[in-house]
Amino acid sequence: MKLPNNYGQVCKLSGARRRPFMVRKTIGYENNGRAIYHIIGYYPTKADALDALAKFNSQDIPQPSITLGKIYKTWFPTHSKHVSPSTANGYINGLRHLGAIATMPINTIKYRQLQSVIDNMINAGLSYASLKKIRSLINQLYTYALINEWTDKNLATYLTIGKNTPVRPHKPFTTAQINKLWRCQNPNAYLPLIMLYSGMRSTELRHLKRTDINIKQKYFDIKTSKTKSGIRIIPIHERIWPLIQSLLSNNTKYLLGDTIPTYAQISRRFKSVMSDIKATHTTHDCRHTFATLLDNANANYNAKRRLLGHAANNVTDGVYTHKTLSQLRKAIKLLK
Repeated sequence: MKLPNNYGQVCKLSGARRRPFMVRKTIGYENNGRAIYHIIGYYPTKADALDALAKFNSQDIPQPSITLGKIYKTWFPTHSKHVSPSTANGYINGLRHLGAIATMPINTIKYRQLQSVIDNMINAGLSYASLKKIRSLINQLYTYALINEWTDKNLATYLTIGKNTPVRPHKPFTTAQINKLWRCQNPNAYLPLIMLYSGMRSTELRHLKRTDINIKQKYFDIKTSKTKSGIRIIPIHERIWPLIQSLLSNNTKYLLGDTIPTYAQISRRFKSVMSDIKATHTTHDCRHTFATLLDNANANYNAKRRLLGHAANNVTDGVYTHKTLSQLRKAIKLLK
């Protein structure tokens, strides 16, 4: 029996299972067109599964207002063009957390239902950053709905995610640890050294093409970053220039290889180096160290901000202060 469009699906799973019939409903689509499902439940017989799907749909009776999932489908294609790939993927994953709420008309959604999404994430032990992303997604969907007059209220403004309690606060490398890195024989030691002397995020380094490196003037041209402010140039410190030359000699499309390495691959290489120098740092600690060392050397505030790719704190910083390459290079040279 073929079920109506948008009604949902009953799928029989392989293997010997007590509840082999899975019931699911489409709530959105990924960039490649693959459906994102809300799993309603698992049932012992097909009859039980069809009954569960019917009961679920009885709570999802079509109403005049548009569903949150359809708002997402309209909003995402345009919005994703103006954010980084990692941010766009975060929105895709965020939709999964909304679950059944995505199938509900926006004007029928209650505050307690949205807050329960956040509460369930907290109970599952998800990070504060993940909670912020989901709240941001909900807020943007409601804002988009307001603009299009699909609703007259934004419940996202009332969502609470608690206080940020870092699981492991970032800590800078010590001078002794940096010296150990220079002596380290691990073939991947160049990874933390490049990040320590450039302040690059691991994502920025992973996406760096050989054509993004100006050999004549010796600087990185960051074109893929987490934020708009992250699109910047970073002078290459003289201590890591031999490392960059060695990587460029491989003639690969990207600085780190013919393809973009995954975060997991970089993390494994990084951890192997940390093990060799008996340290417990993360890749982001390199960026934290870079900022700390510039602070300790009394680097110009705006030069440091530009090197790190931070947004301006005020209009004057963002509009009237333009640091030239020579000024940025002067700040980089403060690192020893």
